[in-house]
Amino acid sequence: MFDDARVSWRHATVSYNGRSWVIEDHGSTNGTFVQGQRIHHMELAAGTAVNLGNATDGPRLNLSGAAAAVGTPQAQPQQQPYAGQSANAGWAQQAPAHQQPAPHQQAPQQAPQAHQQAPQAHQQAPQAGWQQPPQQGTPHQGAPQFPHQQGPGEGQAQKVPGGAAGAPPVYGDRSPTTFHQFSLGRVMRIGRALENDLVVSDLQVSRNHAEFHATPDGRMEIRDLGSHNGTYVNGQPIPKGGSQLLGPTDIVGVGHSTFRIVGDRLEEFVDTGEVSFSARHLTVTVDGGKQILKDVSFGVPEKSLIAVIGPSGSGKSTLLKALTGYRPANQGEVLYDNRNLYKQFAELRQRIGLVPQDDILHKELTVKKALKYAAKLRFPADTTAAEREARIDEVLRELKLDIHKDKKVTSLSGGQRKRVSVALELLTKPSLIFLDEPTSGLDPGMDRDVMQLLRGLADDGRTVLVVTHSVAELALCDKLLVMAPAAPSPTSARPRRR
Repeated sequence: MFDDARVSWRHATVSYNGRSWVIEDHGSTNGTFVQGQRIHHMELAAGTAVNLGNATDGPRLNLSGAAAAVGTPQAQPQQQPYAGQSANAGWAQQAPAHQQPAPHQQAPQQAPQAHQQAPQAHQQAPQAGWQQPPQQGTPHQGAPQFPHQQGPGEGQAQKVPGGAAGAPPVYGDRSPTTFHQFSLGRVMRIGRALENDLVVSDLQVSRNHAEFHATPDGRMEIRDLGSHNGTYVNGQPIPKGGSQLLGPTDIVGVGHSTFRIVGDRLEEFVDTGEVSFSARHLTVTVDGGKQILKDVSFGVPEKSLIAVIGPSGSGKSTLLKALTGYRPANQGEVLYDNRNLYKQFAELRQRIGLVPQDDILHKELTVKKALKYAAKLRFPADTTAAEREARIDEVLRELKLDIHKDKKVTSLSGGQRKRVSVALELLTKPSLIFLDEPTSGLDPGMDRDVMQLLRGLADDGRTVLVVTHSVAELALCDKLLVMAPAAPSPTSARPRRR
């Protein structure tokens, strides 16, 4: 047990799988690191040092006498923003002022400037007994085989280490977090409970969520087991308790995990928050043909804080609605790690948090009770009170609200109330957080406090986009998106009569 605010209440597990020692991160807020790289599931070698909560100075674990040695995680260069031009939006590059946070700010330092890549280790699911994936070119005999095709709208195929070339990418250039082996006639159950074949440590997942089945004709199907938050195929929900046959390019979504069948194995991609986000050629037209947004394109790198500024009437609120999918643009697309948000909104909306300008809080409730009601609504009914309590306490500590948890919302300052609004969204661990004028009406001190909070959220592995009129703390942001009304056309300008 570690008395360190950066370590989550249930941070990670170290276990022996019969061959080697394995560490598994349980979706911790601040991450688990080996040699400076964030990992999610990894076999450990003798002498491996693991840091919890921060890559450099987090609490450290040292392993001695491990049974097997494996390679270290790989890192890729950080993805660059989409280089598009817009008629009424533009980037302003910010100095990296946030790299030296204020003394009272407890957000962990930003990891090295590299795209954090999950290690490609073979996971052994509890009580599953899955065999190691076969080497490339030697598929498991008798297991369902799918040809490797590229799905519509997906990028160039890449070679997945340990797998077959040509498999369609799910998250752009990401490699699978883990692999799971199929056996003919075997049922693979997915859920939060430990007795499942594939355990997903995610409170948005039901205890017994879904099952993969191999059909007699060699095909695979996914069956929903009456889950609370649904099972998705290509971003679309399947009926509660229903099933759907899977093709070679189909993607199954369960909570923050996404699964893809490649040959005789199941590849899992865990969304830990480090996602790219981009808008391409967004145009919004209202009644009468008036264009509020015209050909707006921009890209957002991972773990970044972006401020959207501009005068009233420049389209900031319209842009926010288009980016979150609640009012899709008439033209263009929004990409969540190369997945079309509009087409797969039913699934991806659960990974997006939206904090409106006006706080949606019952002012007579205490902070903790407000979060309890929100947790009951957002988590499955089979989530225990202890599980909800643990997640609430984790969020309270992260946002420094634990000392205010028994206070009524009405007694809090404006900045503290905004923190509670952010806490409501953080319960479900969204990867993207959008905020509409969070500092409106706050004094300069509270303005600074809220912006430093958002800087910390981005450093912890999320992407944060904030619409604001305040310019005092913009140095904390990685980028600025400047919106401006379009210039009037020459035909609309008429000389004044004398």
